[in-house]
Amino acid sequence: MVIKLAGLVGLVVLLTACESMYPDEGIPRIRSQRDADAYNATVVAANDKLVCRREQVLGSNIRQFVCLTVAQRERLRLEGREAAATLADTLNRTNQGN
Repeated sequence: MVIKLAGLVGLVVLLTACESMYPDEGIPRIRSQRDADAYNATVVAANDKLVCRREQVLGSNIRQFVCLTVAQRERLRLEGREAAATLADTLNRTNQGN
């Protein structure tokens, strides 16, 4: 029983240490919509507001809470659109050569 308890405590300490490995750069970790709303109340610019969603992350079956600013989401949308246009252009040129 004591060994199991010691193992559990060790696991908790290890997981806590892993959590603190990544610097937060002064930005608090957003874990819920309530946290995002509290952060957004401190931000003036609309592009700096956080939009958070539960999303399926590549390589995982578990949906994760992902937060990006409005500006980041817009940039990703435009980059995706540009990549799709480049791919379509490349495929069209390839098919014309055949």
